[in-house]
Amino acid sequence: MKRVLVAFLVLVSLLVPALSFGEEELKLRKDPILAGALSWYVPGLGQFYAGAIFKGATFMVVEYALLYSTIISIAEVELGLSGGISLGLKISSKRGGATTSERTTAIVLGTTLIIIHFVNIIDAVNTTRKYNEEQTHKLQPEIQFDYERQSYSLGLSGHF
Repeated sequence: MKRVLVAFLVLVSLLVPALSFGEEELKLRKDPILAGALSWYVPGLGQFYAGAIFKGATFMVVEYALLYSTIISIAEVELGLSGGISLGLKISSKRGGATTSERTTAIVLGTTLIIIHFVNIIDAVNTTRKYNEEQTHKLQPEIQFDYERQSYSLGLSGHF
């Protein structure tokens, strides 16, 4: 009975590091749906989450520039500072209404913004999937049994 207990304890001590490594690997994986949701609410945030900082910053700048340009083409924007502390933003329609040219510009910019926003969400999901593929190819636990010595060995294998 003691031999079975000792063999069980040895086996468990060999498997616990492999199991804990698997948990760490799962922590390194990122959720593509969460990345898409983050990019839905804040442009580029899904790319930041996946580690693509430059790509996320590019999407953020482009989308906010398009949003601002769309608003400016059909509305008047006033930024007011008062009392040294409070900051006010007033957006109102242009006096006399927007011209046909300004409306057309707003429609084109707004449509472009919507298209780029959906591209941003799709890219966040794909970037996160690519990140996860790279993580799974790094290191994986490996347990081998040596028949000659009647022993187990634990190691890590991966692609470098």
